[in-house]
Amino acid sequence: MLGCSGNELVNERQSMGEVGWIQKNKFEVPFQITDTSQVYDMQVAIRQTNTYSFYNLYFISEILNEEGKSFKKAEAEAIFYDAKSGKPKGSGLGDMYSHTYTIFKNLKFPKSGAYRIRLQQNMRMDTLEGIVSVGASLIKKK
Repeated sequence: MLGCSGNELVNERQSMGEVGWIQKNKFEVPFQITDTSQVYDMQVAIRQTNTYSFYNLYFISEILNEEGKSFKKAEAEAIFYDAKSGKPKGSGLGDMYSHTYTIFKNLKFPKSGAYRIRLQQNMRMDTLEGIVSVGASLIKKK
């Protein structure tokens, strides 16, 4: 699914299906940069259910240039539950919760052309049951 409003260059989500997020399955979305003076924030969105076994999730966010080289890369930790109370963080209904994290702020691209956002889970387990979907957005700064 791809849907962009006026201030978003990219806004895409991918379902992980009933199995969950398999480590070798990377989320990737291509996009084009035409205006190198524009500044962006990159956000990552993750939806999880109570069947997810951990209070956190380590993941890698990366932006690749058209040659496939890493332009920007960061490992991040998503905290899904409060460490003391165990209550879920994020917004949600029932047993499903949505979380949004700003990974890169004030991002400027050095040249126009094709780029890709890549997300991959970086946990010690191959399959993360309970991760329902992941996504990324590039939001134009005003």
